[in-house]
Amino acid sequence: MADVMKLQVETGAVTVEVQDERGQVIGSFDFNPTDSNILKRYGAAVDFFNSLSYDGTGSDEQQLEAMNKLADDIAGQFDLLLGGHVSEGIFAKCGPLTVTKNGDFFFEKVLEGIGSLIEQTTKKRLDKKLARINKATAGYRK
Repeated sequence: MADVMKLQVETGAVTVEVQDERGQVIGSFDFNPTDSNILKRYGAAVDFFNSLSYDGTGSDEQQLEAMNKLADDIAGQFDLLLGGHVSEGIFAKCGPLTVTKNGDFFFEKVLEGIGSLIEQTTKKRLDKKLARINKATAGYRK
């Protein structure tokens, strides 16, 4: 049997709990909000969602089939966006096409939340880097 070598690295991945408006945990997922490709994948997901259309024609069975396919496609986009099979954790108790109180789809609220997490984390880490740079270069400024 061949020797197995392992390399364990810090990636910056975090676990995110998805909570409903009452604070109940309804799912969770892991992702790295500072992944250098996350903004590219986020943009691609937004483009995909902006291009969605549904004509609502056909029999009830055809419409149900189209809605199920759409829900699966949306879940797949979240898997691509977050770099792993995370859609089950996100949509375990609330399907992507669930309509929220304000009329938005649940997946839209989750996507907006992920965008906010990426922005917050990126800004926090950038501010920390800039603080270190400013401290290191303080003696050179007059």
